Amino acid sequence: MKELSARQKEILAFIRGYIDDNGISPSFAEIAEAFSFSVPAAHYAVEALARKGAIDRDGSLARSITLSPAERDERENMPVPLFPSEPMPEDLSGEIATGQWIYERKSMVDSSAFAFRVTSESMKDGGILPGDIALMTRDTGRLHNGAIVLADSGESNERMELRRYHRLPSYTLLIPENEIMGERKSMYVTVYGILIAIRRSYELPAARS
Repeated sequence: MKELSARQKEILAFIRGYIDDNGISPSFAEIAEAFSFSVPAAHYAVEALARKGAIDRDGSLARSITLSPAERDERENMPVPLFPSEPMPEDLSGEIATGQWIYERKSMVDSSAFAFRVTSESMKDGGILPGDIALMTRDTGRLHNGAIVLADSGESNERMELRRYHRLPSYTLLIPENEIMGERKSMYVTVYGILIAIRRSYELPAARS
């Protein structure tokens, strides 16, 4: 979608709100009344929004304005930074800027969310495989025993990887689901993310000749 002027953003916000409140789009007369200009000017403003990709419309029908797919995505989805592999603690210490993004529904994620492509086999027996995308939140309200987390156990030579979290009175266990890997036991575990979901792409096999 092309950049909108301040006035066009106001008109688009009015159209959005009208659709949310009424289930149908506003008429040109209603747009004109809301912004104190003529009905022809309302036509021109709507056509300008359509040219910029903010809305779609069928000129042969009344109240035919709909939000464009790009605009619906922007309203419904949130960009989430994507790391190419398990991030380091310093990667998550401030504002995240990875240069890559995925988009998730705002009902599922919050502003603390991040994602990474799994490279470790720490949870392979639990069905989380290298190449999967792990969607994480830093909302500690979702932390509980049994949650799958990305955490630092305080050992400088250990990478962070997905493990199950289990808090005991005097220490915390980070438990893998891989029979050849051992538990990590520490008094000073820092949780950097709690797993929300796993995303996996399936590639169709090449067609046989």
